[in-house]
Amino acid sequence: MINNGFLKFGTLTICTIFALIGAVSFEQLLSDNRQYGQGSNRVLAQTSEEKEANVVCEKGSNAVVTVKDGNGHGSGFIVSRDGLIITNAHVVEGSPSVVTVVFNNGKQVPADVIGFAMGGLDLAVLKIQNRKNLPTLSLAHPNSVKVGYHVFAIGTPLSEDNRDTCTQGYISRIRADGEIQHTANTNPGNSGGPLLNAQGEVIGVNSLVATAPVFDGAGNPFAYTPSGTGINFALPVEKVKSFLADVRKERVSNESTLPKTKEPTIATISLNGQVVNGSLAEGDPIAENGAFFNSYQFQGRAGQQIVIDMTSKKINSVLSLYQVSESSEGQKPKPIAENDDIGPGDFNAQIKTNLPADGLYVIIASSHERGETGNYSLRAIATP
Repeated sequence: MINNGFLKFGTLTICTIFALIGAVSFEQLLSDNRQYGQGSNRVLAQTSEEKEANVVCEKGSNAVVTVKDGNGHGSGFIVSRDGLIITNAHVVEGSPSVVTVVFNNGKQVPADVIGFAMGGLDLAVLKIQNRKNLPTLSLAHPNSVKVGYHVFAIGTPLSEDNRDTCTQGYISRIRADGEIQHTANTNPGNSGGPLLNAQGEVIGVNSLVATAPVFDGAGNPFAYTPSGTGINFALPVEKVKSFLADVRKERVSNESTLPKTKEPTIATISLNGQVVNGSLAEGDPIAENGAFFNSYQFQGRAGQQIVIDMTSKKINSVLSLYQVSESSEGQKPKPIAENDDIGPGDFNAQIKTNLPADGLYVIIASSHERGETGNYSLRAIATP
């Protein structure tokens, strides 16, 4: 779900055009004519692909809704003609028993929050009452998802005014738990909306987007904003089908079963090489990519060389370093360095960098994998 007042982000698109002009002989002209014919076929193919995309986006948007509860909004999609709607649990977690859904034409109707998935799965089901002929989306066959396939995301990113937004991309990775990583642009507010294949079938539920931290006045990470990485995540259709089977058997929870998270806190770390033993665990703050994280702060000086090591036998360590800078809008984080693996086969993390200015810095100790837990050791050393 996105809260009202969330920062809006723009997108920069760069288009490059190539041209070739020159004198040609008669034989060259014949060759160019043949090439021109081939080029025309390519243009026709592109046009066909665009028409396909238009069909998927227009047909799909009829069954996609905005979900509002008075405090913010998310997205959802209709899976039965009598009004069953799938969305993320975190979209309606803490909502009243009746929320508002908005169709792509702007029509608003109430929907009951029927239940939440068991076992901490980020899915919930809503129901529009007294309807029998609503547009629906079909669920794809579970084994039809492959890396490189074309996908479409439909939802309401950032603002309620952006309903019926359709973006395109490709499947870039399928994780071990089946979660789909893709490049179709999503933002807060897309949560709960469908990820569709080229046939307009649902292959997943958009749930997360890779993000960067924002800090409060004391330097504590309290929110995450899209980082423009093009890394987006969707729950796989297999889990949607399993959840719907539970819904029909009335095996759902009255309340969200998502893990409860602690309020983000930040510890102070010395720069004398003292080892800090930490742990990523259930209940720790969660980044939008689903990984748990811990935060550490220190005061640095311009020109200091900093070496930060995070080692663990349990988790795939990830380190991020941010400078917290003052501005007219308050304190903002500026990424300084990040490291996932020290080298091939070494899943520990290390950052070695020179600090650009005096001031407050924050270390984010996290994991490469969503929900990964385990102990780690952290050490920071500074030289003048």
